[in-house]
Amino acid sequence: MTSITNAKTESSLMGFKNKEAWEKFVYHGEIPQGVRKLILESWQRCAQMKVDPFSREIARIIPPKELIVRKKRRQDLLQTAKPYIKTLYKAVEGSGFIIFLADEEGVVLLLDGDPLEIERFKRINLVEGAVWSEKEAGTNAVGTAIIIGQPVQIVGCEHYCATQHSITCSAAPIFDGEHKMIGILNMSADSEKVHPHTLGMVIAAAKAIENEIQIKKALEDIIKANAIMKTTLVSVPEGVMTIDEKSFIRQLNPKVAGMFGLKEEDVIGKFVDDVFKCSPPLSSVVEKAAVMDNVEVIFENGKNTLRYTINARPIINEEGKIMGAVIVVHGKETIHRLVNEITGAQAQFTFHAIIGRSKKLERAKEIARTAALTNSTVLLLGESGTGKELFAQSIHNASRRKGPFIAVNCSAIPRTLIESELFGYEAGSFTGANRNGRPGKFERANGGTIFLDEIGDMPLDLQAVLLRVLQERQVVRVGGFKPIPIDVRVIAATNKDLAAKVAEGTFREDLYFRLNVVTINIPPLRERKEDIPLLVEYMLPQISKRLGKKVTGITPRALKCLQDYNWPGNVRELENILERGVVVAQGEILDCGDIPESVLTGQYTTPPQQVELLSLAEIERRAIINTLNRVPSIVEAAKVLGISRSTLYRKIDQYNIPYKED
Repeated sequence: MTSITNAKTESSLMGFKNKEAWEKFVYHGEIPQGVRKLILESWQRCAQMKVDPFSREIARIIPPKELIVRKKRRQDLLQTAKPYIKTLYKAVEGSGFIIFLADEEGVVLLLDGDPLEIERFKRINLVEGAVWSEKEAGTNAVGTAIIIGQPVQIVGCEHYCATQHSITCSAAPIFDGEHKMIGILNMSADSEKVHPHTLGMVIAAAKAIENEIQIKKALEDIIKANAIMKTTLVSVPEGVMTIDEKSFIRQLNPKVAGMFGLKEEDVIGKFVDDVFKCSPPLSSVVEKAAVMDNVEVIFENGKNTLRYTINARPIINEEGKIMGAVIVVHGKETIHRLVNEITGAQAQFTFHAIIGRSKKLERAKEIARTAALTNSTVLLLGESGTGKELFAQSIHNASRRKGPFIAVNCSAIPRTLIESELFGYEAGSFTGANRNGRPGKFERANGGTIFLDEIGDMPLDLQAVLLRVLQERQVVRVGGFKPIPIDVRVIAATNKDLAAKVAEGTFREDLYFRLNVVTINIPPLRERKEDIPLLVEYMLPQISKRLGKKVTGITPRALKCLQDYNWPGNVRELENILERGVVVAQGEILDCGDIPESVLTGQYTTPPQQVELLSLAEIERRAIINTLNRVPSIVEAAKVLGISRSTLYRKIDQYNIPYKED
């Protein structure tokens, strides 16, 4: 009670003080002391606009048709504000308050309050359609809040027009999501009934209205974005579909439906591999976090097969969780273009696809992830079947490089073709060459990554050319002379001991050091046997699904047999053994009887080494190269080979052996 009494006393004193100040300003044009700055500035604006402080006809009322137009324009604001105005009125019901909502120009759109007070306030034109701007009604909470863009409370004689000196009003502006003023909320009553906390109530209500408007706007934006997305899917010339985190189809556009003769309503919500039967399966984009870049895929469509090219990316949130995938299907014309323009493997896999938690594997992945963010050359060391290309693709996909991933198996390309394959050739370079010439793998990998697998098997003379390319970052095509700049990240891999090959003279020492910038040792499966249960759990469902069998697990004793085996063929051998087990399994659980005897007993035979068949000329060429790498001069080399220096020089030219005498 004391606080209310004090508030009323302060209000009375303020009213008396403001009365004297108002009279000095209105009657004598004086700038009074003790008046709030915002009030004095408002009075000055009113005087400049020639507002009559003694007029009893304030707040012009607009025509009914114009009011209808304004209400329609602010229909969303009115619908949102009505419940809050009702709630606010219930809090002050019976205490002589009126509450109203005005638009950004001060036109009253909605009025609520005690019926007697509403009737009484009509005498100062406080009705719907009245314009409570400073120009039409002098200094008042609504008009002044519009000018300053902030909440304000105007007390008694702070009003510019005398007819309002007995009331106090509190107003707060309402803004939309772009901080544009769209309305004003106001509470008014006789001065002695208003507490300073009244303004706080108005501010809180205005803020609540503002928040709900912004939430509605955000929802509308989401709905609009979805509509735009659907329209985009319909408009793009390529086939596009999306799948969720469980590989169920969520969206597809008419182009995809037309390519496969489907109806959208028949496939939405179905497992993607049940609808689109192909290899690799489209679900691998989610299950393996595989990335497909222009991958040609053969689809089984009843009795027919369809060839399309796929681009696919997993959708990964900020926490690294896969939320689904976007798959783009290109038509036949795209396939023809890509066949002519792109060679080599595509990077389909990311680090999500490298299964295992052993310390050695985690360390290898940690180094690979770090190396991926640089342009440094990477050398992958590991036995066959350990997943060297999986690491190479993952490094490429985790890098900032936007270009292609080109894979080259250095041991699989014929000796006579490897130089032209790697570095390209100019028109007419040799018999059978393309008449227009052709770019090599390094040129095709420009802006991306080239993966040189089995680098240890590269011929010695080609190693010198590769070294020059790595040093100078440019290539010269076979039969050409003009250097072509390239921006290629090199990842090399081998299962050979390069240091030993350097010692025996079959691998260049300078190339070894050039490649050996970031070395990643990929552990063999026998050194990370704790990962075998994870690998089995990951591989078994995929193999079963691919083979059309229902094998759901493995017995503990069979799993122990797998863990006791040494795995000379590493992960690739494990996958083959599991596939064999699924094929012969009679039940849903793999047991020891489904595993080959050689694995159960731990005995295996090493496959016989294939003897490389060489021509006499190739044997002679290799002998010369090996000798030149081991002796200090041509003279010494000729003595070792048992030929004259002139004969040795002639054979160096004949075999195009790179040699520079010190």
